[in-house]
Amino acid sequence: MNGAMWIKYLNEGISFFLLVGIGLVLYRGLKKNQGTLLEREELLQRYLHFRGDIQVRLKVFGEDEQTYQELLKNLSESWKNFKKTYDQHLLLLSRNTTKIRRFLLLLAFGLLINSARLLLEEYFFYGIHPRFFYVAGRELSNYVLVILSFFLLRSQTHRFLSLRGEPVKMERDILFYSNSLSEIGEKESLYNEFSPLEELGAGDGKKD
Repeated sequence: MNGAMWIKYLNEGISFFLLVGIGLVLYRGLKKNQGTLLEREELLQRYLHFRGDIQVRLKVFGEDEQTYQELLKNLSESWKNFKKTYDQHLLLLSRNTTKIRRFLLLLAFGLLINSARLLLEEYFFYGIHPRFFYVAGRELSNYVLVILSFFLLRSQTHRFLSLRGEPVKMERDILFYSNSLSEIGEKESLYNEFSPLEELGAGDGKKD
């Protein structure tokens, strides 16, 4: 096998391995992100069950002031623990997404350098020739995977991450209670609609 054939295999092999690397990084990254999102959803479901049980106990033991206060304290502490774990899942998603994006950019940059090298080689040896445009078109087709990779990554995470890649905590805060409500009457109307506890005193939301 002559040297020219080895160079041809090398040229084809570099692009192939870079594309395989992009595919593997994308696959493993999306799979890991999906696992994190599933854990987040399971955490939310568990907390909803727990919170519902506490609210039932608040109504059942509402006449026992000591038990009622202990349940409110427990609900408040559980909310803090939930927020901490919930934010950790989103932070992990943000960090993993950033890592995936960096690896994809690195591999895409390597692919770009290799494409530039091949085009310069063709131009140096053959000039502006039909073969030059054939190589250019072939190399451009490789970037379909690159564009698709960034599109898939963004479509998976843009609902959960801010433009700066930080966890969107507002979504968590409005799951159960909006802290932005400033009018007392507006707060009371929410409790009267969803959890009327006026006969027992203040609702659990004021302890959060």
